[in-house]
Amino acid sequence: MLSLTSANVAQASLLFCGAVLAQSVAAADFEARPQGGIAGALLPEERALWSYNTESKAFDVVEGDASAPYAPNLRALPDGSKVGFAEGWAAIPFSYAINQRLYELADELGFEVVYCDNDFKADKAVSCAELIVQQGADVVIESNWQSGAAAAVMNIFNEAGIPVMSVDVVHPNAIFLGADNYVSGLIGGQAAAEHAKALGRCDDVSVLVGVNPGEGDAANERLSGFVDGVQTVCGALPEDRIDDELIDAGTTDQALTIVTDWLTAHPGAGFVLATAIDDPRGFGMSNALAQAGREGVAVGIGCDDIGVAATRTPVAENNFLGCVAYFPEKYPDYAVSVAADILEGQAVPQEVHLEHIFLDAESINDVYPAE
Repeated sequence: MLSLTSANVAQASLLFCGAVLAQSVAAADFEARPQGGIAGALLPEERALWSYNTESKAFDVVEGDASAPYAPNLRALPDGSKVGFAEGWAAIPFSYAINQRLYELADELGFEVVYCDNDFKADKAVSCAELIVQQGADVVIESNWQSGAAAAVMNIFNEAGIPVMSVDVVHPNAIFLGADNYVSGLIGGQAAAEHAKALGRCDDVSVLVGVNPGEGDAANERLSGFVDGVQTVCGALPEDRIDDELIDAGTTDQALTIVTDWLTAHPGAGFVLATAIDDPRGFGMSNALAQAGREGVAVGIGCDDIGVAATRTPVAENNFLGCVAYFPEKYPDYAVSVAADILEGQAVPQEVHLEHIFLDAESINDVYPAE
């Protein structure tokens, strides 16, 4: 499992500040503008404080400022608390990291985990919600990544009067917990463009991003941020050098196939900068570039095991520049802190976002030391 020490956090903070500084310096040429008004990607000034109302079985908006970053405050939950955990997809490293840390916290803080694997399936997410309710969870961490099932899942929890935090996908009447999607994409786009700029290739850049079919508009903000990030460094690009309608495949191999087809259909695309919504798909894009002998790099979003391993491999071998980390192993620290707030009757931001940094071959071991 990936781990993050306090020293790593300090290093991460410095790297993150550097990325933000790079954004502000480059903004003179291109102004990066998050869209705003998108649930799951609300801007700080758009967020409200919520408090769970056990009578109405819904979150109420309460007075207060929700714009500041949420600071986890791990502590014991009320005696006998059960935390429902509908895991997103146990088979993938990102989900595995969340799973392992949550069970560590359960041992340390003494709460019970009521578990079910959603298996990245809409029908399974509904049946998992029913199981978690039947087993008497007091609060739920819902990792249903099929947005089309969100309403059905929440109908079950709402009827039972159980407060919910939804991981990375917006669910009605649930605290959103996850990536600051636009910022993560922006940082990745800037890193990719800085690489192109260092090689004198900004004038020849083409941008390729996927369209995410499953996680909703908030996750797609990663892709918008990537396009903007490239342009903050290389300047505004002609529309014909930005392809943001590529079908986003679900696996590394599928992404490789789709991007290979795209490269064949676009022989004139010069220095290609590419990303998808996660590391496995980003790695598939980089493999396509490498196998086709094309110039350019891909960036992963997440820094799970696949992204970390690909980042440690020289760029010249796999065309994978690095990954934007938002630390899946830290999600449970936020989730359990929010759970404690909710069960104690405290107000919490309606959206809790994690900060992000870009890691490449030179910096990856500063945050995720090689074993």
